[in-house]
Amino acid sequence: MEHARTFYETILKSSHPLMLSFHLGAKAAPVIFYMVGSLFLNFTAQFIVVVLLLTGDFYFTKNISGRKLVQLRWWYDPTTENAQTFRFESYKQYPPGPPINPIDAKLFWWSMYLTPAIWTVFALLCVLRLKIFYFLLVAVGMALTGWNAYGFRTCDKWDPNGTSTVESWFQMPAIPGLQNLSRVTAVQSFFQGRS
Repeated sequence: MEHARTFYETILKSSHPLMLSFHLGAKAAPVIFYMVGSLFLNFTAQFIVVVLLLTGDFYFTKNISGRKLVQLRWWYDPTTENAQTFRFESYKQYPPGPPINPIDAKLFWWSMYLTPAIWTVFALLCVLRLKIFYFLLVAVGMALTGWNAYGFRTCDKWDPNGTSTVESWFQMPAIPGLQNLSRVTAVQSFFQGRS
C-alpha cells in the first residue's frame, strides 16, 4: 500500500499528471489485457482487443503524450528521395522553451523501454510453450512498442542544427509511388500497341 501512495505522490509532482497517467495506463492496458483477457474472452476477441489497445497506445504515445511529456515528436516519411526518412520535432528546435519535468521524462522513458522488454519476455514464453498464435499477437506488441521506442530514441538524439546525423539502423521498405505506377502503365501500353 505504501508503494501505491508513493507512486501516486510521484505522479502528482508531474507537470502533466493527467497526461502521464493516461500514458502509463495506455502502456499497461495491452499488457494486462494480454495476461487476463483469456479468462473471459476467446482468443479471437482477445487478439482483436489487444491489437486495438496496442495501436491506440502507439498513436497516443507518438502524437500526444510524447509531445506533452518530453516535447518530442517523430514520424516516418517514405516519400523522401534521400535516405533520411524520419522527420523530427524537438524541444531543441525552440530554445529555451518550457522546461521538461524530470519526473515526466523519467517515467516516459522507463515506460518506453520497459514495454518492449515485457513483450519480448512474452515472446520467449510463447516460443517455449509452442503457442504460435499467441506469438503472433506478441510479435505485434513487440513491433509496435519497439518501433515507437526506436523512433523516440532517434528523435531524442537528433540535432536540429545538423552537426550530428542520426543514422538509422532500420529502414522501412520503399513502396512504389504513383509516379512509378504511371511508368509501368506506359511500358505496358507500349507493348500492347505493338501486337
